[in-house]
Amino acid sequence: MKTSNVLKLLALLLIVIFSFSKVKKTKPKATLNFEKINIVQILSEQEFECRPSAELTFYVESTLVKKFRGYSTINATVFALNRFSGESSLLANENIIVPFHKDAVLHYDKTKSDCEKTILTNGDRIVGSQINTKYCFNELIKHEVIYNSYIRSTNKLLDIQRIF
Repeated sequence: MKTSNVLKLLALLLIVIFSFSKVKKTKPKATLNFEKINIVQILSEQEFECRPSAELTFYVESTLVKKFRGYSTINATVFALNRFSGESSLLANENIIVPFHKDAVLHYDKTKSDCEKTILTNGDRIVGSQINTKYCFNELIKHEVIYNSYIRSTNKLLDIQRIF
């Protein structure tokens, strides 16, 4: 009987303690204005730092546009995420051809775009996009953070194993 009374007293004590404590909701710090931030400069600084920025995270999302014999066309979108507020901003959006083999013959439609159409180091071709963004994909992909996120995203989408 004594143990049941002790448990009842302990439960009552815990209820009393937690009933008088208040949960405070903290507001996130001021949001970043993505229009005023120079993203390329932040990415350049991150390459030489030991730790990534505590404020921003960069990630790439990719979706399958069309699958052909010998290659796939994907849409890669680069986002910047404010870690404090959870707000994300679109930085770049391009259609990219991912060949299955190194010397594959590619027939594709070129899209009008303000950005330069280049071939990436892994053989992927930037075709263009109809969405105009502040930054071009080929200038952001030069940075290791964006490139690794792009490879990780396309590997998951196409179920292939490409190394970073």
